[in-house]
Amino acid sequence: MPIKVRDIQKWMEARFPVSWAENWDHIGLQLGDPEQPVERIGISLEATPRSVSWAVQNDLRLMICHHPLFFQPVYSLNSNQEIGLTALRMAKADMALLVAHTNLDAAPDGVSAALAQRLGLIDLGPIEKRFHDLVKLVVFIPIGYEEKIMKVLDEKKAGRIGSYRLCTFKSRGEGTFKAEIGSHPFLGEVDKFERVSEWRLEVLTQRVNVLELIEKIRSAHPYEEMAYDIFPVENPSPEVGLGRVGHFDPPISWEALIQRLKQEVETPQVRASGPIPRMVRKAAVCGGSGSTLISGALSAGAEIFICGEIGYHPIVSYQGQGLTLIEIGHYPSEKWVVPVLARVLREANQAEDWGIEVLEDMQPGDPYLTYF
Repeated sequence: MPIKVRDIQKWMEARFPVSWAENWDHIGLQLGDPEQPVERIGISLEATPRSVSWAVQNDLRLMICHHPLFFQPVYSLNSNQEIGLTALRMAKADMALLVAHTNLDAAPDGVSAALAQRLGLIDLGPIEKRFHDLVKLVVFIPIGYEEKIMKVLDEKKAGRIGSYRLCTFKSRGEGTFKAEIGSHPFLGEVDKFERVSEWRLEVLTQRVNVLELIEKIRSAHPYEEMAYDIFPVENPSPEVGLGRVGHFDPPISWEALIQRLKQEVETPQVRASGPIPRMVRKAAVCGGSGSTLISGALSAGAEIFICGEIGYHPIVSYQGQGLTLIEIGHYPSEKWVVPVLARVLREANQAEDWGIEVLEDMQPGDPYLTYF
């Protein structure tokens, strides 16, 4: 059975949860039919007439982009508008558009992480942490049936914490019930009060997967009516969040840093404000707009903060704070997530046996022209 747009959307929402996105953001399926079969996927920073032409030439039926096509309210679509022309070309080609914006920004292998790795930073962590998108599922199981349930948990990738699988907690207790007329109890008798030894099994799982997991457990559970609880989890993640902070080992000179930005990040120009350090060890980065993370970079002890753009007034506000602020351009700071996301999808394609091809759009797409 061919993979469909909705299958890729479901996988993306599990891998880059909606809860990681800012509440003002517009992500997910922005255009197209969720039932559209997919054989080839294109990854691009944004949907524009140029990138859509590339997608049409490669006979794509799905584009996954970082920037939303529809961000502000749209009251008309026509070919005289950039947005309208893009959307109409995609619709004509039966092409869907899936967007991962600030949820991809916050991902451990997202936009800022891609920039940090391009620069050679190590020991990365977020500047501004986000919460895990997890729930705790508690299931009550008769003694002797826990291994069947554990097998389901492993198959559905529940109970995974870092590099560990099948992370659960199990405690023994007594369950009670009285089966009414017409029921078919697995243990005990109808119309008789029963006491049964049971395991209370606790496991963490992603919120987006919990309903499917419950149904899988139910199919392996011996009870006619399975008892379970779902609890919200408010654990901050050490890996999920906006921006990234890390260090250079060994420390890098200012001159070498500028050369690395030009050569490895391919930024056409570098603008800096604040003290110019001779050597840099600890640095913070943010793909795209980073003004809201300046205070976090300071608190993290960063010596420099590199991002796509900051803006005049935030730069003026933080002068004299001892932090060097560096702008490298929005597009150069974010484009390196394209090959990273393509790699992640290729790995998923192999693991899930989707049978698709993943292409990446790394053609020049910066809307700014730089003159020296």
